[in-house]
Amino acid sequence: MITGMHQYSTIKTSYDDVRKSYVSDVNPYRPMIVQVDFEVAGDVSGVYFTKYAKNIAETLDVKGWIRVNQRGTVYGQIQGEKDKVDEMVIWLQTQGSPFSKIRCCLMKNWKIIDNCDFRNFSIRY
Repeated sequence: MITGMHQYSTIKTSYDDVRKSYVSDVNPYRPMIVQVDFEVAGDVSGVYFTKYAKNIAETLDVKGWIRVNQRGTVYGQIQGEKDKVDEMVIWLQTQGSPFSKIRCCLMKNWKIIDNCDFRNFSIRY
């Protein structure tokens, strides 16, 4: 389990720090592509959390992967247009699958990237 209090990050603030160091290279006509690592703790194992996350990711057209680890938390990486990644982050932090109960959601390693490394969003086993 993730230790500590709820880790609901302010999405805007997370990107502001990254954007300051990258702003001169950003093309204003191309959507900003971002990447974030996540870990969700709570009642997320055995409630189809990864399946629902994959469906939401495909609907939003974000790329990356998700996996359940031995501790029973769900973790992974998301890449895509900033607005769509923000929506996926909110889903991971607040909603989850129908019978899940999210206790803590940690987002880390926010980055602006040139292109997505993944072609789709997959469940890793």
